Amino acid sequence: MAEPLARRLIDTWADQIRSGFILGDPHAPVETRFVPDPESGVTFRLRWLPHRELRTDTGALESRGILNPDRDEAALLRDPRDPSGRHCFLCPSNVRICHPLEELLPIRAGGRTWLAGANFAWLAQNHFTVMTDEHVDQLFDRSVIEAMLDLQDQTGGEFRIVFNGSHAGATIPWHLHVQITTDSFPVEEIAPHRISRYPTPLRVFDGPRSIAMDVADYVASWEERDPHHHRVNLLVSLREGVPIVYTFLRDTRVTVARNKGLMGGWEVAGVFAYSDRRPDFEGADIESVRAAFAEVRPPDAP
Repeated sequence: MAEPLARRLIDTWADQIRSGFILGDPHAPVETRFVPDPESGVTFRLRWLPHRELRTDTGALESRGILNPDRDEAALLRDPRDPSGRHCFLCPSNVRICHPLEELLPIRAGGRTWLAGANFAWLAQNHFTVMTDEHVDQLFDRSVIEAMLDLQDQTGGEFRIVFNGSHAGATIPWHLHVQITTDSFPVEEIAPHRISRYPTPLRVFDGPRSIAMDVADYVASWEERDPHHHRVNLLVSLREGVPIVYTFLRDTRVTVARNKGLMGGWEVAGVFAYSDRRPDFEGADIESVRAAFAEVRPPDAP
């Protein structure tokens, strides 16, 4: 039986499909390739998601009613650090001006208020971006992992929670957010004795909620070694009733792979999403997958 928050999220997702806010057809089978890795024992998952190309097509989004053609650009909040001059796509006030069809579901987690909005350019089923109600930077601290564990607990473990470090998969580094989905991730298959053979630096924490301190200390020790470049990606899931935190070391200088593009939290957790690189999708094998991981391996990772 779904927990109350999980049920509300799943119902909201269905409502957003009916309203036309969700791109593509989430009910249709996704073209998927499975690439087993004999080293780690994990089968990586490659997904063809061409609908994601529409997320930058302003005309198409306006014609579908996803983007408000009469939006007041002068009223939109912009972060002065964004070199593109774009408005912040995650500020709730901007969302309400720009996306009239989007439902924002308020959630209290980790002692702060978040708002969950369905990701119209989805990567998986029930894919939401969960953003803070205030415009604060995408920086990791103990409160973030506590909120992630809280979100997972409130959904009864039905949702996985993903955190992308600033400039290490997070394309909006100036507004704190996580992503959630009911889909599993390939890294969850890994056996404890094979963790060291995963193709990118990985540390797995499991246990009761007290693991938040252990995760926070581990991340802090990595980021303090090089505050300008060291970041992390995190995945929180549930196994046999126990919360599991998969922690991936990242470096902002190496985030793009030649045959894949940006490697964020989804990719390092084993899901490679393609929307416009059809030859790379069709030609990928375990050698190219492991090569992509090698290209984004932090140069000074332990």
